[in-house]
Amino acid sequence: MKLPSIQRLASAAWATAQRFPVVLLCGVVASIAAMRAVEADTFEALRPVAAASLGLPLLTGLTLFAERRGLGALQHWALRALGLAVLLLFYWRWPNWGEQVTAMRYFHFSVTLHLLVAFIAYLGVREPNGFWQFNRTLFFRFCLGGIYTYVLFGGLSLALLGIDNLFGIDIDDLNYPRLLFFLGFVFQTWFFLAGVPRDFGRLERRDDYPAGLRVFVQYVLLPLVSLYLVILTAYLGRVVITTTWPSGWIGYLVSALAAVGIFSLLLVHPRRGREDHAWIDRYARVFWIALLPSVAMLLLAITQRIGQYGITAPRYLLLVLAVWLGATALFYTVSRSREIKGIPLSLAVLGLLTFVGPWSAYDVAERSQVGRLEGLLTAHGVLREGRVSPAAAEVPVEVPAEDWRQINDILAYLAGWHGTDGIDGWFDGGVATVDTIGEGTAPSSWTEAGRRAALIADYFGLAPGEGLLPDPRGFTGISPPGGRDAAVALSGFDHAFFDVNLLNGRRMIEGDTLAFDATADSLRTRIRLGETEFATASFAGLIARASRSGISTAPGRVELPPDSLHLDFTRSGVTVRIQITTLRVRLTDDEHRPVNVRGTVLFRREEDPEP
Repeated sequence: MKLPSIQRLASAAWATAQRFPVVLLCGVVASIAAMRAVEADTFEALRPVAAASLGLPLLTGLTLFAERRGLGALQHWALRALGLAVLLLFYWRWPNWGEQVTAMRYFHFSVTLHLLVAFIAYLGVREPNGFWQFNRTLFFRFCLGGIYTYVLFGGLSLALLGIDNLFGIDIDDLNYPRLLFFLGFVFQTWFFLAGVPRDFGRLERRDDYPAGLRVFVQYVLLPLVSLYLVILTAYLGRVVITTTWPSGWIGYLVSALAAVGIFSLLLVHPRRGREDHAWIDRYARVFWIALLPSVAMLLLAITQRIGQYGITAPRYLLLVLAVWLGATALFYTVSRSREIKGIPLSLAVLGLLTFVGPWSAYDVAERSQVGRLEGLLTAHGVLREGRVSPAAAEVPVEVPAEDWRQINDILAYLAGWHGTDGIDGWFDGGVATVDTIGEGTAPSSWTEAGRRAALIADYFGLAPGEGLLPDPRGFTGISPPGGRDAAVALSGFDHAFFDVNLLNGRRMIEGDTLAFDATADSLRTRIRLGETEFATASFAGLIARASRSGISTAPGRVELPPDSLHLDFTRSGVTVRIQITTLRVRLTDDEHRPVNVRGTVLFRREEDPEP
């Protein structure tokens, strides 16, 4: 086998750079930005990385469109300028989104742009074989580039490690991710682009089909699809027999089934219609028919969830995907069509429609949650004629626990995903007069969103109508205001131990061991000093006190005054005070059981009186 010369490789690399100059520029920018983001270690540092990396599929697709349409150089550069404008718009809009919604928007837009690359060169062109061969080439080239990239990364990383250890030259640990970003954004991008087909007419005439691909589909993918179908069909029978609603988890299985099944159909598409591969058409028909009941279950599950808790961006996208799957399955079942270009085309159109505009997943979700919050607050007299009632803010209103939970959850969702602009007009002077943590109405991190929601909910003057209200997973955290950061008075004690595990902790003191061992139900802990059992501390009273008089700041969070969270024990001239900073309980069999108890332990030994 004759290896390509350096001159030939350089010539091919230069030809690729001339064909895709702006794409490679985006790869270089993404690489440099990612290297800097490693040092910054902030979410904001990912902003240029995200914008530049989106340019890889976007500008590749625009180049393919220009080449297929035979556009001139000026028109081609105008398209590139339009693509760069889209990237700048994404970069500009980034600060207006919260971390969660930004990550989802990036993934959403990235998938849409990759689907665009799959079909844009074949818009208005009927070349089914060329379309398949084109995408097969891209897929194989991408996979091969990934293998080369990671082999190079592994080899070069070992070389750097060898230099570090053998020659004593200090290699900064950050150089390893920097190397990976360079190879991923520059080398792999360049390698992939070098293999993007240009002669579309030749692709339509190709008739080769890898035998290994057929084996992979027939003996790997098809058994997986069959397994998913068996599981979902059995679950459908259970739903019908027990007359229960489908689990929300059904979305993962149906999505996996659809993805693997459709992918396997696309891989064997060129063999369809041949007498020696008649099984493929039979498989396709059975697959689309068998998919319909699973899609129906998915629609039932997602619409029930939306009916209970309103629309969120993930639920909206899952609903759109379920409707698309149902329509696609019906189309191929009835028409028996072998056309595959419509699959990425329709998905890309839906991806774009659900990304921007008043009908997008994000705008619809925000309006849905603001509407639900408005209905709940109006029902409890907090919101009157579109304004928060001052009286409601002053006089606590007891509401059903589920309503209280939903109000807090909606506020946290809005603060973390969309910002609080939708409720800004409800407050005199704007919501910022109440939410003093956030930066205006802009969304924030999820941790900060919970604190912002607690502030706003507290202003509403609402309280749950029953005991401890756990979070959706059944946990409740009881703590003093400030949690672990709350101040603890140390005067009068000789020793202090901070953040002690009170269910299973050990500390050394004056040559002895101060140990805490929880009982089987974790409601009590035995305190031992050396070999002597010093006392038994019970948490049941604290839990009952929190249930009666604790202040619920959010679902799963209850505050008690610090004085209500300390336990004192004195024996044989020794005093031990336990100041609890975290008492996390879980509702199990209608009883709250501690799962994590931590606190500050203060110790004092009385001196023997002088004779």
